[in-house]
Amino acid sequence: MPKILIVDDDHATLDLLELFLYSDYEVVTALNGFDGMTKAEKETPDLIITDITMPVMDGIRFFNLASKNEAIRRVPIIAVTSFAEGVTAKSLINIGFSGVIPKPLERGLVLTIIADILKNKAVSG
Repeated sequence: MPKILIVDDDHATLDLLELFLYSDYEVVTALNGFDGMTKAEKETPDLIITDITMPVMDGIRFFNLASKNEAIRRVPIIAVTSFAEGVTAKSLINIGFSGVIPKPLERGLVLTIIADILKNKAVSG
């Protein structure tokens, strides 16, 4: 069962994503980027989903640190955002995120994005 790390400071978002994913994936959660980095190194997830706007360490900084970390730099990372921060999906993809999940969360879209990225990861090795 693939392991997904969800990094988000909003408990409602964490709960909703966990509800969407628990039957098909092993889910690990973290409340900020710092905690997420610690758990990513320890758990070695197959995929990471991170919010962009968080206290302690935001999603962009988390992504930048993860991409330089030997243990997790090949793990695909999906951004979750409401785009209220002035960040666009295109800009996040250009930075290197593997995908973008818009808020409010829609179950079908979340599952499709995750399945596509994991399938592409399996094909590319």
